[in-house]
Amino acid sequence: MKTAKASEVIDRVRREGRSSLTEAESKSLLSLYGIPVVDEVIVLNEDDAIIQSRRMGFPVVLKGIGPRLTHKTERGLVKANLKCYDEVLLAFKHIKTAAGDDWEACLIQPLVKGSREFVAGMIRDPQFGPSVMFGLGGIYTEALSDVAFRIAPLDEIQARAMLDEIKACKLLGAFRGEAEVNKKQLVQILKGLSSLGMDYPEIREIDINPFIVMPNGSMKAVDALMILDEADETLLGNGLTDDRGSEREKQIRAALDVMMHAQSIAVLGATPPRPNFPGIFECVRRFGFSGRLYPVNPKAKNYDGVTFYPSMSSLPERVDLVIISIPAPLVPDALRECAATGNRNIHIFSAGFKETGEKEGIRLQAEIETIAREGGLHVVGPNCMGFYVPASRMLTWTDASAESGPVSMVSQSGGNAQDFTHYISSTYGIHFSKCISFGNALTLDSTDFIDCLAHDEETKIITMYLEGVKDGPRLLRQIREISLKKPVILYKSGLTESGARAVSSHTGSMAGGEKIWKAFFRQTGAIPVDSIEEMADVTLAVNHLGGAAHGRKTTVIGIGGGNGVAVADSCARVGLELPAFSPDLTSTLRKSIGIDGSMVRNPIDSVIAFASLPVMGETLELLARSGEIDNFIISMSLDWLTLKKEKSGTYAETIASFLAEEGRKHTQGKPLIAVLRQYQPDPAIRECIPLVEKILLSGGIPVYKNLPQAVSALSRVVAYNEFCKRACTPHDSRDEDKISLA
Repeated sequence: MKTAKASEVIDRVRREGRSSLTEAESKSLLSLYGIPVVDEVIVLNEDDAIIQSRRMGFPVVLKGIGPRLTHKTERGLVKANLKCYDEVLLAFKHIKTAAGDDWEACLIQPLVKGSREFVAGMIRDPQFGPSVMFGLGGIYTEALSDVAFRIAPLDEIQARAMLDEIKACKLLGAFRGEAEVNKKQLVQILKGLSSLGMDYPEIREIDINPFIVMPNGSMKAVDALMILDEADETLLGNGLTDDRGSEREKQIRAALDVMMHAQSIAVLGATPPRPNFPGIFECVRRFGFSGRLYPVNPKAKNYDGVTFYPSMSSLPERVDLVIISIPAPLVPDALRECAATGNRNIHIFSAGFKETGEKEGIRLQAEIETIAREGGLHVVGPNCMGFYVPASRMLTWTDASAESGPVSMVSQSGGNAQDFTHYISSTYGIHFSKCISFGNALTLDSTDFIDCLAHDEETKIITMYLEGVKDGPRLLRQIREISLKKPVILYKSGLTESGARAVSSHTGSMAGGEKIWKAFFRQTGAIPVDSIEEMADVTLAVNHLGGAAHGRKTTVIGIGGGNGVAVADSCARVGLELPAFSPDLTSTLRKSIGIDGSMVRNPIDSVIAFASLPVMGETLELLARSGEIDNFIISMSLDWLTLKKEKSGTYAETIASFLAEEGRKHTQGKPLIAVLRQYQPDPAIRECIPLVEKILLSGGIPVYKNLPQAVSALSRVVAYNEFCKRACTPHDSRDEDKISLA
């Protein structure tokens, strides 16, 4: 909550034309928000310095302060561990001389003793707004960069999770004879920084370094700096935008529903098919759109019985969707014509706008945005592929499955939309409900499409490819709410410096920092992936395993001890466990499997478990009933399993059929994943792979080509389910010291 005193300080700094607060001013604001600061006094002359040092008791610290003295240590304006009056006087004279005209006064404070230093602060991210930071402080802050971030506003659980996330979290416990850090106080400090950033949009940055831990475990801010910027109330306001249930949201959902289930489409700029590309009109036509399809082009002649229309005004009706595919300079007039004829649902396929980075492209996008907003147009694009809706037979690119499924996608990139929909359909047999490629996000952005899919009953899994975000606070709120109902799998590019440059040249978006996006994933439950292929892998796991993946204890059953060792490393890297079996379970397994040619430990290396399906079934049951295992991975060596031929095909197909039909029963419904390993260049083995995959997938068993791929996908689903469980579990403040969300 804003305070009159804090507002007065910021207003005064603004009037004086300053962009930063002095250390004393910064600490005064921190203290107003419950953040403990070291006792200190401003002194204007040598006599005051002597008097205050006597009052505080030696040793003391003396610092120069002034509106332009933001980097005091580098200029030699901080003198610590002053043990007598002579040292104070000498330090005062030195600081005043070194600061020159920038000197305003000195700040005297007692020397705070403590062996542990941390850093805390707030930065205003251009996409998400105020974000709180905590980590290892002092001289190690920049060198080690051991920090955690959370996007404001922070609740207690999020604040405490930050403490466990840093690598130096053990320093928060009892250390070298000093007490454990007061974590309740530290949580309140982080929440105070969150509130300060939310209350004052004009504060761009807060830096508290160091935060020293006292011997009794309490903390004191010894140094602090606040930097101001122009307040952007329209973007951030007083924190998160909240337009749930707003009239705008309802209107946009209704408009998108009409677009995706269009009964009439006009293609502005339609042309007869060309050798290299059939054109948008022909793509929609060939995919089997059954509604009324109008090609609009004043220069085109009729072909194949298709009548072209010279203009939008010549159409016999208003259409549900207008697709614009014309040169960029012609788009403004086209939008004006759409607005004049009452056609308000628009997909701009055309490129050549802000994404070019060129002055003319930026100007054109600003012009069409003005036209669109003044005309009340709902615009998807520009620079995008638009819609793929199998149930409506709507497609604006050349090839895709006509079968509907549970997955929907929102993609800033048209190429990734095409690649992902094709890849996951052809590789894993998973099909789509809807796919939306939105490009430069003129009037409709990712949050509008996400809101639509959140309310779409046909969409069970949401996948996303994002480069930049217009309304980060809204996206944060949306995904946090949606994740508890539908998994959201997000591929965010542009996280590195070079990636951010590529994003800027691609869509004109501004990418957020990697650490901020890491916080976003932790706070929302969105499942992070780093490629189209990994997004497909995780989608497969989510689709087939769903809420069954609740634990991290995993076993691998395969052939070959070397692979078992390697998978243990893979599991450890992604946070899964390969627990050692208890003596009782080991003894029981040995009786079932036998010991000849087998290693009855985790992972299990056993030929007999594959050679005998009853043994395989019994092994799975024993492990499931033990309560020691949560997940099962069957590592199938096709080089060996395809050598044995049976009447119905290879033995690999026999095992696959057994697992597909009986596997889940034997594992008592616990997650079961298959890995198909093949290393020999035998064409017969390669021919067998699609058959085995098809059998397993039909039985709801995810199939992967290697063990790291399998454990990575499994770990993402487990982490997502853990997030949902935490979010749905009421927090008892009495147990706050037991909370760990690392």
